[in-house]
Amino acid sequence: MGRGDLLENTLNSHELLWSNYDRWALERGRLAARLLAEWLPLPGSRILDAGCGSGGASLALAEAGARVTAIDLFPTPPHGLAEMDAQIQYVRADISAWSCDCPNDGVILWDVLEHVPDPASALVNIRKALKPGGLALIATPNRWSPFNALCDPHYGLPGVSLFNRKAVRRIVSGWLGWHRPDKADFPQLLSLGALENLLRKAGFSWRFINHALFAAAMDNPAGLWNRPSHLRLFTAIRAHGWEGILDKALNDGAGLRNRLLMPTFFILARVET
Repeated sequence: MGRGDLLENTLNSHELLWSNYDRWALERGRLAARLLAEWLPLPGSRILDAGCGSGGASLALAEAGARVTAIDLFPTPPHGLAEMDAQIQYVRADISAWSCDCPNDGVILWDVLEHVPDPASALVNIRKALKPGGLALIATPNRWSPFNALCDPHYGLPGVSLFNRKAVRRIVSGWLGWHRPDKADFPQLLSLGALENLLRKAGFSWRFINHALFAAAMDNPAGLWNRPSHLRLFTAIRAHGWEGILDKALNDGAGLRNRLLMPTFFILARVET
């Protein structure tokens, strides 16, 4: 029995999800850094890691030569970063209210927008922190995806992805007792229509990057999938050479397939000039 199987047998579903999320934070960060590097040269660039959490993306960006500002209500820098101290500045702040000292070339918002109480204010504030033409790499779960309705990406519960923040708090804190009621955030997922509207009002143009994401994830599955069972599945896909079939099933258009089926929106947004 492997370590992942042991975790699956000993932890509740939400504990397992968050344990794996922390465990593979650096791999997830390297995936995000690789994607951003396709459109923005990272060496010497100023990058925000907004909602940095345990700092995996910040470390990956610094490894690639970027100068990083890592922002979170409770940033937790990874251990052993002495050689990266000059390249990463950790800031304890609300990204909806934080004021930037200098313009940045790019920002990573990876599984963040669903957690902030006011994503509209967060995006407007992020827009102010970017240079004209600056890029935002965004990942956020799809509220209407049937996959998320069957198994919520944060708690592994059916139906929770459809509820607003107040209802999610009542379920996971009040009914299940999984979190204290004064926890800093409870997620509320966005539909593509809502996300489009927020981006437009904040001054961004945008597009999907599903093909680029899939190629990066097949090279580094642990950067995207947080369950050992998912990793085994994609190991099998790679072993049987099915990547091409799956890649052809993806598209970067804003049609019904991406609006309603994709579990997560992977988007590259650009500050309109």
